[in-house]
Order: sequence, then structure tokens, then C-alpha cells
Amino acid sequence: MSSISSLSKMVSALMSSQQALNTTAHNLTNVDTEGYVRQQVMFNDSTYSTIGQNAISTLSVGMGVDIDSIYQVRDIFLDQSYREEIGRMGFYEAQAEAVNEIETILGETEGEAFSEIMDDLWTSINELAKQPDGLETRANFIQNAVVFVEKANLIMEQINDYQSNMNGQVETMVDRINEIGAEIDSLNDTIRKEELTGGNANDYRDQRNLLLDELSGLVNTSYREGSDGTVYVNIENVPFVISGSYFEMGLTQSEPLSDLVEPYWPHLDTTVFNSNNPTGPEYDNDIGELKGLIMARGSRQANYTDMATEDSYESIESSVIMQAQAQFDNLIHGVVTMVNNLVSPNTDTDPAYLDTANAPYGLDGSQGTEVFVRKYVTRYDETTGEYIEEDPDNPNTLYSAGNIEVNSDLLADYDLLCLSVTSGYDGDTTIIQSILDGWDAEFSTLEPGSTGEMDFTEYYNAFIGSIGNIGSVATAQVENQSLMSTQIDNQRLALIGVSSDEELGNMMKYQHAYNAASRVLTVMDSMLEQVVTSLGVVGR
Repeated sequence: MSSISSLSKMVSALMSSQQALNTTAHNLTNVDTEGYVRQQVMFNDSTYSTIGQNAISTLSVGMGVDIDSIYQVRDIFLDQSYREEIGRMGFYEAQAEAVNEIETILGETEGEAFSEIMDDLWTSINELAKQPDGLETRANFIQNAVVFVEKANLIMEQINDYQSNMNGQVETMVDRINEIGAEIDSLNDTIRKEELTGGNANDYRDQRNLLLDELSGLVNTSYREGSDGTVYVNIENVPFVISGSYFEMGLTQSEPLSDLVEPYWPHLDTTVFNSNNPTGPEYDNDIGELKGLIMARGSRQANYTDMATEDSYESIESSVIMQAQAQFDNLIHGVVTMVNNLVSPNTDTDPAYLDTANAPYGLDGSQGTEVFVRKYVTRYDETTGEYIEEDPDNPNTLYSAGNIEVNSDLLADYDLLCLSVTSGYDGDTTIIQSILDGWDAEFSTLEPGSTGEMDFTEYYNAFIGSIGNIGSVATAQVENQSLMSTQIDNQRLALIGVSSDEELGNMMKYQHAYNAASRVLTVMDSMLEQVVTSLGVVGR
């Protein structure tokens, strides 16, 4: 009986060593596989057989060795730290990328800078003051006004297009989040079934952990693993993946009349991100590329009317895109209306009309020809002559970037440019000087409620500086988060990564153990054969 027992022990040693060799080979095979976590074999004593008992203890003999488990070498605290840091890095990457795009569009770092176009327009006004009735100076002013308007319109169009592009990224990201949810749910089911039958689901766990890494970069994620191997995932503290199912994220209109969308939970009929809650490091909620993207993008296209009051500005200041749209448009509106109100002034009545008593004249004796016109709405009603007021609820009525152009009548006839205080030009430069004074006058602050109004040039420089500061802060945050996430990931990789040298050492160890068990088994086999053979001879 003891010989058979010894054979059983050697078989268990062979099988355990073989399993250890297979695990080591599996590690070596996946040395370069992304997301793979090295596996280790945990040996355990097999059962014991009682052969006697003395006064102090029970006499037992071990029956061999078993594989207790094949486990993954992971540190859940490193995983959680890494996923939080890459989520925060994704948030600031979206902010930094938006600022870089705005700076590129404005052309201040490369290409044709808008500041140069403003300088050219101001220079042409100065030249016009020297020779107001000159065809060349008038043509130069009109052409610089055309360049100014076209560049302003182009900048606003490009910012709006980039905002739409960001909206497409939001839609793509939400689709990917839903795909990850479906994949995690499927892997939960596979892992649960595999481990229920005693199988090894470590490779499936690797796939699931890789998906959790990706998801954590996109949204603020928390998770826990149940006793059956199911991972329960929350997004922004709302259940996303549960046992046997997941809740799909949907899209809804961010604001009435807006073309932009934002993610929401259809089953709860609520948005994923609460815009009323402040966001920042002090609140520990500046996490997730999706949130950073939506905050940078904003909820709609902004314009100068959002700069009217502190309350209206407060609704856009968290979005770098909407802030840029409003502040830039505020500048364009200021320049355009300053010039128009001097060459085509309105009365102080309600409703207002062209102030013919004070309106300057063109060389042909005409009055009321504005330099900058709205594309779809005239300055004065063609029937009543009433001034058509700018209405924030009707974008077509706004002297706003993207909605203005130089008066086509002026392009056809420079004599229509109204610069003279008398119907017959007498060399007076009062109107031109008023335009120059208006250019240098205090115009606006960069943010409503702040002190220190600036002229157009100072305002634009402050605008560029503000955008640069936002980008600098976001870039610094990205660099900091990148450093932290890299350091944590290096610690993770040192723990979970496969070392070929270590695995080759394990292979030799398990191979020697296998060979030793094999030799013992061979010796036992020879002994049994000898016993059986000898007994057979005696029995004849």
C-alpha cells in the first residue's frame, strides 16, 4: 500500500510541475502582450493520511502536492491610483488641445496674425486722415476693412468648426464607452462561468483590466469585484455595469436650439455631468477626457452678447471655446459698431432713425452709408426707415463675426464713404479723427465686472494673453499628470510585467522538479516490477 501511495505522490509532483511549466511558458509567450499580467503557481499540500497516534500528536503522512491556484500578480491600489491619474490627465489634455487649436486659428504663433491685420486697418485710417478725398487712401481703407472682416469671419468660422469637431469627438467617445460597457459585461459572464467550473480565467481578467484602464481615462470611474468574479462599475457615481447587464449612455441636446450634444442616462433621464457643480482639483472631480472635452467645448456657440453682464458671462467662462468666441466677437463688434455709429449715426429716439442732422456725407452728397453691414438684415428698414435693433434672440440682427461683411456699395463706389461733415467736401477730418479717437478710447474689460477698461489693441493683447495663460496651466497639469501616471505605471509594470530572465529561472526550477519526480517514479516502477517478477517466480 505504501508503494502505491508513493506512486501517487510522485504523480502529483509530476502533474504540479507540469502545470507550473505550462504557466511559465504561457508567461514567456505573452512577454510583449499589452495588458498581460504575469501568473504564478501557488503550491499547496495535498491531503494527509493518518497512520497512527501517540501521546502527543497524530502521526500523518502527506499524500503529495497540489496546485492551490494560478494567480495574477497585481496591486489593486496601484491600479486605482493609475486609473485616477490617467483620468485626470485626459481631462486636462482636452483643455490644452482646445487652447492650442484656438492659438493656431488666431495665427499669433504662426501664419498671418490677426494683430497685424488690426494694425493695417488702423494704419489705413491714419493715412485716410492725411487725404480723406483721395481715391487711393479710400481704397486702401476699404480693402483693409475687407481683410479685417474676412479674417474675423474666418476665425469665428474655424472656432465654430472646431467646436463641431469636438462635438463629434463626444459622440465617438460615448459610443466607445458603451462598447466598453458591453465588453466588460460579456467578460464578467465569461469569467463567472469559467471560474465556477474550476477553470482559469486570468487571461479574461487581463482583457477586462485593460478595458477598465481605457474607461478610466475617458470618465471618472469607480469599481469593485464581487465574490463571483463580476466587476461592478460606476461612472460619475452612477451604476454602469452591474451583474448580468449594463446601462447604455445616451446623447441629448445640450441646450435648446443648440447643435451640440451631451451624454445622459436614459434610464434615469438625467445628464451624466451636472453643469451646476463646480469642477476643479479642489473638488477632486477634474477627471475624465469626456468631461474635459465637454467643458472645453461648451454647450453652444457664444457671441458678444454673452459679455453683457456678469451673470451671462458666468454661464460660459468654464468653456475655453465659448469664452474665446464671446471675447473675440466682443472685439469685432466693438470695432464694427464704433465705425458704423460714426459714419451712419442714429437718433436718440425710440424707434431710432438715421440722424440726418449729424450724419456725415460722402463725396457724392449721400448720407447713411455704413461701412460694415449685416449679411441678412439691413441697417434701416427699407419701408419705415427705422433702425433695426440688434436682438440677442435673432443672430441675423447682430453685428457679429461671421454675420458681417463690408458694404458692397462702398466696394463699387469709394465716393460713398461718408467722412465729411458737409455735403460739399471742405477738407474737414473730424469724422476720421473721431474714428481714431474711438480706436484709442477705453472699450471694454476682458471679463464683465472686472476693472480697467482697455482700448481695442490692449483688449486683443489681453485676450491673447488670457488664452495663453489658460493653455499654460492646462499644459502644466498635463505634464504633471503624465509624470505621475508614468511613475505609477512603471511601478505596476515592475510588478505585473513578465521578466524573461525570471521566467527562464522558474522554468529551470520546475523542470528540475519534474525530472526529480520522474526519476523517483521510474525507481518506484522498477521496484514494483522487481517485486511482482520475484513473487511470480516464487509462486511457481
